[in-house]
Amino acid sequence: MGNQLSREQVEKNELDRFRKEVPEGPDLTVNKSIVMFTSLSASDDLRRHYEARKMEAGDHAADWIKSLADKLAGLTPAPALAGLGALIIAIFIDSAFSVTKESTKDALRSVFADEKASEVWDQIDECLKRCAMHLHDNDELTGDLRRIEDRLSLALTKLKNSMVRDGHMSSSALKAWVNGAAFHVQMLIHLVRLGGIQTCVPVESLLSIYQRDLETLFTKHKELIQGKCYIRVVHFDGYFNAEGSFRFDSPSFCPLNKYHEIYYDTRYGGQKVEIQQYFMDVSQNLQELVEQTGSFNVQ
Repeated sequence: MGNQLSREQVEKNELDRFRKEVPEGPDLTVNKSIVMFTSLSASDDLRRHYEARKMEAGDHAADWIKSLADKLAGLTPAPALAGLGALIIAIFIDSAFSVTKESTKDALRSVFADEKASEVWDQIDECLKRCAMHLHDNDELTGDLRRIEDRLSLALTKLKNSMVRDGHMSSSALKAWVNGAAFHVQMLIHLVRLGGIQTCVPVESLLSIYQRDLETLFTKHKELIQGKCYIRVVHFDGYFNAEGSFRFDSPSFCPLNKYHEIYYDTRYGGQKVEIQQYFMDVSQNLQELVEQTGSFNVQ
């Protein structure tokens, strides 16, 4: 009798074992290209990206460096080279060095693979094209960004509503919205840098809206995932199944809601916190980001 575990201890042991077996969830976080090249350390990250690509190029580096130097001739440190400007230069670098590994743009495009996110990607792709075309012309770029920003905002609203209102929630759609929202914020910040928007107020408002939307979307996502979880008992043996692929054999069942919470928190809870932190960091560093000057020299 003295060696028997209490019901509470049995349950704790069971849930600890369950937690260890739950695999990582699909990545929902902001793509590293957006994080790196629109941060306060963008110029340093751009330099590291360039050096890495140069190393990969090996014996062909000299010719490709000349091609890149011709394309980026005349660039001097300027606000336009921060944020989206740094992201475009990273794409130029990948193009010049004909990289065999996944390029910056390919990595970004893959985030929007969900069919429901195609309109969001179309606007981002158009923005990147216009940034490349007018890297040396702030006035033209400002006009383009104003036009595309409206369209991207509408596309993100449609994507959000399709998940929240129309029942089309999925992990891939949520990931696309998260990255589209992050990119949209950076577009507005770039417009402030270029003088197309006179204050940070619109950016602050957008950040607040997206932080609220994030809560709503993750609530819907949690409902979706928990709806794909169940316990099945067959001939006195049972198991917990989730998302059609994860199975946990369990001799002593705990309440289903406890499995639900641990499963979702293990796979997605940490990612939600990371995404929230990204938007909070942008909000806290907004003035510095707006005043940031970017720079890059081909060496």
